[in-house]
Amino acid sequence: MRGATSAAAVWAGVLHESSTTARYDDGMPRDHRRSTTSRIRTAWAAPALALVLALTACGPGDDEAPAPVPTAEPTIGVTGTGGTVPTLDFQAPLTLSDPVEEVVWEGAGDPLVDGGPVLLRVYTVSGTDGSVVRDDFASVPAAYLMTPDSIGSELYTVLEGHSVGARIMYAAATDGTPLVSTIDILPTSASGDISDPEAGLPSVEHGEGGVPTVTIPEGTEPPAEPVVRQIIRGTGGQVASGQQVVIQFVAVKWSTGEVFDTTWGEGRLPQTVTLGTDQLIEGFDEGLVDLPVGSEVMLVVPPGLAFGPSGNELASETLVYVVDILAVSPPA
Repeated sequence: MRGATSAAAVWAGVLHESSTTARYDDGMPRDHRRSTTSRIRTAWAAPALALVLALTACGPGDDEAPAPVPTAEPTIGVTGTGGTVPTLDFQAPLTLSDPVEEVVWEGAGDPLVDGGPVLLRVYTVSGTDGSVVRDDFASVPAAYLMTPDSIGSELYTVLEGHSVGARIMYAAATDGTPLVSTIDILPTSASGDISDPEAGLPSVEHGEGGVPTVTIPEGTEPPAEPVVRQIIRGTGGQVASGQQVVIQFVAVKWSTGEVFDTTWGEGRLPQTVTLGTDQLIEGFDEGLVDLPVGSEVMLVVPPGLAFGPSGNELASETLVYVVDILAVSPPA
């Protein structure tokens, strides 16, 4: 993404083009039910002082000046559990003189890294009539860089200092319309117990942030048949053909160990792909089916299920993919 992003674009989902539906394992507390009530702080002291001074100069005495009446403080309640659409309770039409921010629950995952990837599931309703403006539960979460240019300075400030797994309620008037949102911060890498490497297959080491490094076994011929090996087993729903899947991946040539494609690294983001639509090579497409969300999987793809014969420079290569499955859309 290039250029600054307005808050209105994020809340309304302009950056999030998918229209399918989403569900995934996001590491949030599944049994955590909590209601939070947020109150808008009134800021009428300065206008009140101006009014008193004006009345003192040209009106009745101080003891006769009418007392300023603050506006009513609207309340916003949030209920629901992680992975489900929240219920937002407020009196419509909502009047917001100042933004309202409340942590519904804290995250137990890694803190957000400035400039790094952030995966957000946003649910936004209009404060005017409660109509849904953006619903990432009905699609897949959107990936951004944790920078003001990528997500806008307003949302950047809201997210700053929080960790993966948090749910935040934020309400503000945008272009004259009051919008009430919940923002779920989701993992950008798989996490869990790592399985032992298998003889004759590449090994995987993990760096900061879960970034995988693939090492091809020296002097070993690649397998003739495709291999699917779970490195980390997720606990979310199973991936099905036809669904959208949000992934991180690194792709390596077996012959040289060279990385030829990746979503990891500075300025890079998780990608959303659709299975079963000829968008992907066959070995990759079929290898993710039936795996649970939250998994990290190694796919060893022989040439016949990869690029060749296609004239592609990788046509004769056995390819190794390490894929983190972050989120998936619900079945059609």
